[in-house]
Amino acid sequence: MESIDFVVVALYAIAMAWLAWIAGKRSQGSDAYFAAGHSLPWWMAAISHHVSGYSAVVFVGFAGKAASAGLSMWMLFSVPCFIAMMLGAGLWAPRWARLKVLTPVQYLEERYGPGVRIVVALSGIGVKFIDLGIKLYAIAIVVQVSTGWERTPIILVGGIVTCLYVLVGGLWATVLTDIVQFAVQFVLSAIVVTAVLAAVGGWSTMWAQLPESHGNLLNADAGIGIEFWFVYLIVIIFSYNGGTWGLAQRFISVGNDRDARKAALLSGALFLVYPLVIFIPAWAAPLLLPQYFDPGTLLPIAGYDPDQTYVLMARQVLAGLAPGLMGLLVCSMFAATMSMIDSDINALAAVFTKDVYERSRKAPMTDKQLSMVGRIATLAFGSAVLGAALAVDGSPGIGKVFSQTVQLFAAILPPVAIPLMFGMLWRRPTARGAMGALIGGFATFAVLKNLYPDSFAIYTGGEMVVACLIYFGEGFITRRDPDREARVEALFQRLETKSPE
Repeated sequence: MESIDFVVVALYAIAMAWLAWIAGKRSQGSDAYFAAGHSLPWWMAAISHHVSGYSAVVFVGFAGKAASAGLSMWMLFSVPCFIAMMLGAGLWAPRWARLKVLTPVQYLEERYGPGVRIVVALSGIGVKFIDLGIKLYAIAIVVQVSTGWERTPIILVGGIVTCLYVLVGGLWATVLTDIVQFAVQFVLSAIVVTAVLAAVGGWSTMWAQLPESHGNLLNADAGIGIEFWFVYLIVIIFSYNGGTWGLAQRFISVGNDRDARKAALLSGALFLVYPLVIFIPAWAAPLLLPQYFDPGTLLPIAGYDPDQTYVLMARQVLAGLAPGLMGLLVCSMFAATMSMIDSDINALAAVFTKDVYERSRKAPMTDKQLSMVGRIATLAFGSAVLGAALAVDGSPGIGKVFSQTVQLFAAILPPVAIPLMFGMLWRRPTARGAMGALIGGFATFAVLKNLYPDSFAIYTGGEMVVACLIYFGEGFITRRDPDREARVEALFQRLETKSPE
């Protein structure tokens, strides 16, 4: 990066601070701070949902993997996200909007009882920090490759800025950032893709120069076979429809079920197309960065960290076009990562405030007290994410962003998401089924991960099968008492009642 790039970074930071100030004025009160006052326009919710599904992990870990896995990375990332949102538009997005809650976990008390609500809240909070730490570590790689600075101070500064941003502006700050950085990133990515395709002679010529396996939709040699893809698809369906609480907040925050459905459809369409502008430079990397790839196999050479691939490609392309473009790209990628981390921290703080802290107090709390607890929780969770990022930075190995993110998805999502997601679709399972799915899922993961540490399909698929068998099986065995049955029926009436025209 040159001097003009750092000027661009400074100006971008000032613009983000201005957005945070605007958002802060709109985020007075817990409802506005955590759920944008349930008044988020559907198109903003769609773009924010889409952008929050990226972060630097896609530019770093997934793009790095794409350099050796080829087209199968688009099949792994884009197609499952598209399928997930098409399903979610009919099943989950409208129901999140109809609940009129502040957190995704809040409705579980009405559905199962207070015990499940607390356990799901604590389980989701307890295992999320490493995931967010990986994302913060990923953006540190981007900045390091672009500037040559050391990763540790980048992580520290990035973590502090990210935490302060959401502390000031809440969910509105995250959404406004998403809109700005999506526009910036779209323009810059289109420039990079156009230049890359021109350099390799076009789409068809690029694939003709790459190994045949790079053009396959599934690439078992790169670890992306049909079993892996299918299990990952189910994980993504859970995650992008609400298993990842920050994404559920986008649907919770819109005004009605029709808008939530439109947001899901638009987000899904973007997921199908937009990732191509990220993966095309990675696919072309063996041709344009030959010093980092074996000339015979076109696979990364020993000692090269593939996590750096997209940034190196972007730097090579943008450096000769116009001053300041590289700084702008780094800013947009940082903003994307900050957005994803901020949305999750905001969701975690909301869950802790409403579903743990307030629920454990006997005396009712005022809205001002809830807002204060939420901001304190935001600081605490932000500090934990920073610590997790430093821990990931200190762990051994290269190319670890993709592998650690995928493994963590497997550990976190299914046991927590199954009672959360299916609880709004099927009446019969009770609190016993929900608790059994949590305990059985986590236990199965622990056993299978130890026995088959390198088989994502086995330890994640086994975890999901056991959790589903317990959850759905219990629904056929036990029955609720009349009082609980009446509450569940009232909940489902609300979930199934469409918004007035």
